[in-house]
Order: sequence, then structure tokens, then C-alpha cells
Amino acid sequence: MRTSRQYCLSCGYPQSVCLCHAIRMIENRTRILILRHPSEEKHAKNTVPLLQLSLKNIGVYSGETPADFLEPRRWCNDNKQDIAVLYPNRKSKPLTEGGIENIYSLKGLVLIDGTWRKAYKIWHSNPWLQQLKSFHLEHVPQSVYRRKAGISNSLSTLEATAEALKMLEGTDTQPLIDLLNARQQFLFPG
Repeated sequence: MRTSRQYCLSCGYPQSVCLCHAIRMIENRTRILILRHPSEEKHAKNTVPLLQLSLKNIGVYSGETPADFLEPRRWCNDNKQDIAVLYPNRKSKPLTEGGIENIYSLKGLVLIDGTWRKAYKIWHSNPWLQQLKSFHLEHVPQSVYRRKAGISNSLSTLEATAEALKMLEGTDTQPLIDLLNARQQFLFPG
């Protein structure tokens, strides 16, 4: 006989892998906007749900085309001077603490969640993103995220967000990394 899986009402994960013990809320000033490829939504190792459990100021939008991202696009256009995209491209500048003017005045930071190929598709399908300031992480820390990646120095969306918030706000983002580690203990026991 098959039994239905019980889910934690707080974190949304199955009760057998409940993460409530590892969640510590971060009061981020900078609004984090995640543009997520639809294929990532149900992916077991996706880190965006962990960000949603931990960040006070976050918006997540799934899609590929400009029509899918009307709400974040409007907000970004209305606040264009104070919004940036964290995505490596030929025009992006290093995001380093004190390395850019007005780094601390950013109202929002857009990140693209998906494989490199899918993120690239979202970037090129949405010209409005290319009109925003864009940055990349110059010194990428060692990733703790276990997955297949075509690029050796790539980070999960959670790790990239943690690094960016550290630089933008001086925020202690170790709670995000601790939550990622707690989740991975269930995915990769032993």
C-alpha cells in the first residue's frame, strides 16, 4: 500500500528532510529578483527555494521571455539607476566591495537561475536585462554545492546571492551556506 508523503507546513520540504532547524532569516535591504528557468522549478537540487526561506526581500519569477517577466521588468525599468544584474557578460564589471560607485545604494539585484545554457537563453531573450548595469563576481569562492557544472568556478544561485549580499550590504550570509549544507546532507548522506 502506498502512503502519501507528509510535508512540513513551515519549510515545505518532506517531513523526513525538514529544514526548519537550519533556517535563519536574513533581513536583506537589497531586493533580490530571481529570473528562474521553468525547468528549475521542480529540480530537487535547486537552491532558490532555500533563498525564499531565508531572505526577507526576494521575488522569484519563472519563464524565458519578456512576457514571462512583466512584473520584474516594470520594476527594474522604474528603478533603472538603482538596479543591476549579476551575470557575467562582455560588458559586466567586477562586483567587489568598494570597487564600484554607489555599490551600497543598489535597490535591487537580478540573478538568472538555470543551467549556463538556459541562463544564456534568458539573458539573450530579454534585451531589457542588457539595459541594466551588469556585474560579475571577480573572485569566486570554492563552491560547496554538489552538481554537474560545465565551468569549474561556477556557483549555485544561492552561493552567488550570498556573495553578492556580502559585498553589497556587508551581510553575514553564512546562514545561507549553512542551510545549503543542511539540504545537501539529506541529498548526499554520508
